[in-house]
Amino acid sequence: MGRFRTVVVAALAAGPTALQAQRSSTISVAVTPYFGLAIPGRDLLLRPGLNVERDPESQALYGVVGGRLTIGLTNKFAIEGDIGFGKSGLKVSSLSAPSGTDAKVTMISGRLVYRMKPTTEPSWFAFHAGVASVRHSFTENSGVVSNLKDGSGVGGVFGATLGFRMTERTAFTITAEDYLYNASFDVAGTTGGAIQRSQSLTQNDLRVTLGVRVPLVGR
Repeated sequence: MGRFRTVVVAALAAGPTALQAQRSSTISVAVTPYFGLAIPGRDLLLRPGLNVERDPESQALYGVVGGRLTIGLTNKFAIEGDIGFGKSGLKVSSLSAPSGTDAKVTMISGRLVYRMKPTTEPSWFAFHAGVASVRHSFTENSGVVSNLKDGSGVGGVFGATLGFRMTERTAFTITAEDYLYNASFDVAGTTGGAIQRSQSLTQNDLRVTLGVRVPLVGR
């Protein structure tokens, strides 16, 4: 009887410890620095009083750099924060000519990640979707202050990541994603400095990035 009681007590004591260890083994924290290209799919800007068919300005293809912080909650689900930076010139759509304005772009997003296969596998695939904020800061090539005021648009992001293990802990990643949001900016007028608002245009910015995933906790 005494031996049976000892076994029961030991099992009860070991149970929570084993459960906690199992939970801990699924928790992971990783950072992924990346670089890549952003491909704006639609016109960014139509200044007040201009022709919607002839005068909208669009962003050119531009490079991006940034990083992701991913917290794995289970082998299947994770939450992720992403921040990326880029800079592109604007061109008048109908002329495909530079407008003399550059736009610095900051993309910040938070998303939920679903992994088809865990990141401990030699290769893995994951989907993500979430909310995003995209901020444009304008400068003029001539050195004068831009009459376009900085502005942010809030929307959504969705995409997918393919990962390939390089070493025991690091992995090479390829991510394709789409940022959807509305963009509208304050424009200083040429007469009396009056502020007007540009037309709100829906944006569809594609990004393709290459990165290296480095686990900080777990795998």
